[in-house]
Amino acid sequence: MNKLKVEKFNLSKNYNGLKIFDCHHDMINNFVYKSLKKRVKKHLSQAYILLDMEDNERVIGFYTLDTFAIARDNFEIENKPSGLPPIVPVVKLSMLGIDKSFQGQGLGKRLLRDALLNVGQISQLAGCAGIYLLAEQDAISFYKNLGFIAIKEDNPLPMFLNIDVILALIPNSEDE
Repeated sequence: MNKLKVEKFNLSKNYNGLKIFDCHHDMINNFVYKSLKKRVKKHLSQAYILLDMEDNERVIGFYTLDTFAIARDNFEIENKPSGLPPIVPVVKLSMLGIDKSFQGQGLGKRLLRDALLNVGQISQLAGCAGIYLLAEQDAISFYKNLGFIAIKEDNPLPMFLNIDVILALIPNSEDE
C-alpha cells in the first residue's frame, strides 16, 4: 500500500486531486468541490485530508468535524446515556469520503479512527457527550460495526458513539 498521511486541511495549500475527487456519492463530491474550503474558512467545519504521499500528495480521502448539539429527547434508545442535559453537546462527523479508486482498503476506518482521536482531544478541552453522524443507508453497517448506535429512526439514520467508548479506544487516555 502507498505511503499515506492524514493532515489538517490547510486553506493556503493547493491539494492535488481535490478537484477530481470522486467517492461515488454526489452529495459528498459536491461538498468537496463547492463547500469544503468555504466551511473551513468560515470556521464552520474543520477538515482532515488523507494524502497519498507517493502520488504527489494526492487527496484520496477526507472527513470534517463540526460542533453540534442534540436535544436529549432525540435519544430514543433503551440505554440512553444517563445524566444528559436537555441539550447534549457532541462533535458531528459531517462528511467522510474515500476516493473510489481507494475504497475497500480500510481507509474509511483509518479516517474514522483519526476522527475519534480528535474527538477525544476535544472532549478534554471543552467536553462533549460523543460523536454524532447521519448515516446514509449504504453506510449504516459500516458505522454499526464500529460501535455506533442508532439513536432515532429516521433517514438518514442519526447515529452516536459515547465519549466513554471513544476514550476507551484511545491509548493513554485518562479521565481527570
